[in-house]
Amino acid sequence: MTNQVYIEKYKDEGARIFTDRDRGIAARKELGLDQLEQSGKVIVLLPQDTWGVNPSFFGGMFETSIRNMKDNFNHNYSFLYADGTELNDSLKQNLEDDFDYVMRGFN
Repeated sequence: MTNQVYIEKYKDEGARIFTDRDRGIAARKELGLDQLEQSGKVIVLLPQDTWGVNPSFFGGMFETSIRNMKDNFNHNYSFLYADGTELNDSLKQNLEDDFDYVMRGFN
């Protein structure tokens, strides 16, 4: 089963960057990611005007998943724009950097 979550409401209105660890933690809880990832793949949908995701927000939202899944995180989670199109290269790299940042915190 594939689950989709749209995360636009977890950034400030008009903002193009997702920030704040506490907001990431709240998003994880409100979206029920613990339950969703148990039932299958999760597709995270970002607004088309997103410039970036701050490592603190990313860590708040996904640290538990990364800790539990490690290398399988990228098999269980994917990130797309809300219209289903692939993210631009800059945003993809930003998310990869965020993942690496969270992984470095485990050492």
